[in-house]
Amino acid sequence: MTESLSVLLTNDDGIDAPGIRALGDYLADDGHDVTVVAPANEQSGSGQTRTFERIDFEERDGGYAVHGTPADCVAFGVAAIEDPVDVVVSGCNDGPNLGAHILARSGTVGAAMEASFLGLPAVAASMYDWEFDPAGGWEPTYDKFHTSADAVTDVLPGFVAGELLPTADYLSINAPATEYATNPVKRVTRPTEEYELQATINDGLVNIEDQLWHDFLDRDVPDPAGTDRRACVDNEVSVTPLTVPHTVADGATPGGLL
Repeated sequence: MTESLSVLLTNDDGIDAPGIRALGDYLADDGHDVTVVAPANEQSGSGQTRTFERIDFEERDGGYAVHGTPADCVAFGVAAIEDPVDVVVSGCNDGPNLGAHILARSGTVGAAMEASFLGLPAVAASMYDWEFDPAGGWEPTYDKFHTSADAVTDVLPGFVAGELLPTADYLSINAPATEYATNPVKRVTRPTEEYELQATINDGLVNIEDQLWHDFLDRDVPDPAGTDRRACVDNEVSVTPLTVPHTVADGATPGGLL
């Protein structure tokens, strides 16, 4: 058993989602003290959005259900609950979070970013399944998240101790669904920069899609080796070390006049 950590666990799929239950069980079984503060309802795609009015919440058997965003949940767990927090874990999301263009949109990653800005180490965990349908209507079961949860519990102690990827503020982990995980390799990756939009207008409505999601599901992407999406296509666990805050562009001089 590893040294016990005080873990604030949240997600963007809602407190009743199977992914957060699986991840919470794995963390508790590994000896960690887990406090769940998660959205009462699904908040997918909310990014790091914060709610700027009073927020309702209720205590449930599984933790605190907050009527707000994942970032709200982190703020609630860090500032409103008196228990100390060693690390924030967000997930496990029922779908992959891959690519530089996704980071600011994902509520799962947004919670980890919020924690990082508050000076806490964080891990955002996501599960990818080749049955995943970005159009919705897919309901993953608890057992699909075992590999993702195991990857988090494996890297968490070393990361929090500063022994594993010590220059990172937070990690984004994408792991395969359990049935695809035959001793998957954990690979350090960077967010892919490949991004391709397609927009169609029909009956006065516009439909905007990221075409590369379809390529991803067909396991045929242009991403080079070392990227998060390439690792996922190769059925590996992608571990992306990331930092905050956002950096100023090279060549710019803060304080200078334009």
